[in-house]
Amino acid sequence: MAALNVANRTLFIGDNLPVLRGINSESIDLIATDPPFNKGVKAFEGITKAGENISYSDVWTWGDVQAEWTNAISNDHPALHSVIRAANASAGDDMGAFLCWLAVRVLECHRILKPTGSMYLHIDHTAHAYVKAMMDAIFGRHQFRNEIVWCYGGRGMAKRWFQRKHDTILFYSKSDKYVFNSKGASRPVAPEHVGRYNKVDESGRRYARIKNRDGTYSNIYLKDVVMEDWWEIPYVRGREATRYPTQKPLALYERIIQASSSPEEIVLDPFAGCATTCVAAERLGRHWVGIDINIEARNVIRSRLRTESATPNSSVAEDIQTPTEPPKRTDGGKAAAPELRVVSRKRSEPRRPVREIREWLEIEGGRRCQGCGWEPPYLDYLQVDHKKPRSLGGADELDNYTLLCDPCNRLKSNKLTLNELRDLRVEEGRVDAVWWAEERWK
Repeated sequence: MAALNVANRTLFIGDNLPVLRGINSESIDLIATDPPFNKGVKAFEGITKAGENISYSDVWTWGDVQAEWTNAISNDHPALHSVIRAANASAGDDMGAFLCWLAVRVLECHRILKPTGSMYLHIDHTAHAYVKAMMDAIFGRHQFRNEIVWCYGGRGMAKRWFQRKHDTILFYSKSDKYVFNSKGASRPVAPEHVGRYNKVDESGRRYARIKNRDGTYSNIYLKDVVMEDWWEIPYVRGREATRYPTQKPLALYERIIQASSSPEEIVLDPFAGCATTCVAAERLGRHWVGIDINIEARNVIRSRLRTESATPNSSVAEDIQTPTEPPKRTDGGKAAAPELRVVSRKRSEPRRPVREIREWLEIEGGRRCQGCGWEPPYLDYLQVDHKKPRSLGGADELDNYTLLCDPCNRLKSNKLTLNELRDLRVEEGRVDAVWWAEERWK
């Protein structure tokens, strides 16, 4: 295992992927994080209790993700590739793009965990099933430990389904030899569950007097802790609330950290947000590292540590480092997913005016829609698009441009190649038969 190349109490500001790729392998004890859920929320803007402006978007498209990377994880992860393709086919482009974006980060999380380390990934019903399959593909399904249900209640009344008042936390370990503290994972038995354990001995332990089959009596002591996988913890309220829209309660992450780490071990949150994991780790005497893309996160965490750390108003808040550059590896290793290969991507030519491209394409192929063969009265009735979409690795090159009518362009979108579009139009019978009789053999 390599030594951690990042100082305690460091909050990186920026995209977490390059930061994760810069952390030494097998140097983190616990990752507890609350990533975006792919809820389709276009935007949120607000002001926290500390007066900081925050905003986020939770909408995913292949245009955001695949154009930069690809729709295929490298050949080293075929199972993960299959999961992403299945999610894209069954749930749509947004789910496929979201999983691709999240998976490459989780691959790095798996790499930087110690063999005794664990990861807790917070998710809700929106993407839970697909994220569970993604985690199985990365960690291995035999390293799945728990599906923790966090029940938080709240107001509101659904009229066509049951109230959606819980999230799920997926708990995976890197190996079979992982840290788990039973005492930290447990909680006291609630008074309403004490039942017939209504007697107390000299040491204060509760017990019930049970009659045995032979007529004698025995004392059966109440176990003073429980370790169920559903946790009733109220949503954030009161002084703890920061007005951050996705804030989770400290009690929730304190229980995770107590269960799967020991004092002075290293806790990482790559989606630090309003710093609940970092604050919980500080309160419990753990070392911690956070990452968040929002520059205002540095002020949020300092404000919270001044009021919510184990020693409020201490100098802890002032000790935080907030670099904007990723760390540099000192273990000489490589990233878990060194590339998300862009398939057949070529260097794009200098951008040309659309009018010039349209005129060139008319000379090459005539004034026709290359999807259905329609010939409009004017050239500007046709739109310029890619034969192979950029989302599939196509480049901005003259050889990859084509002319399409508006209906064909909408149908093709960023999902189909020109040949696939033509196949659909032939099946629909919406092709100029005379044109197609010649075009099909070119």
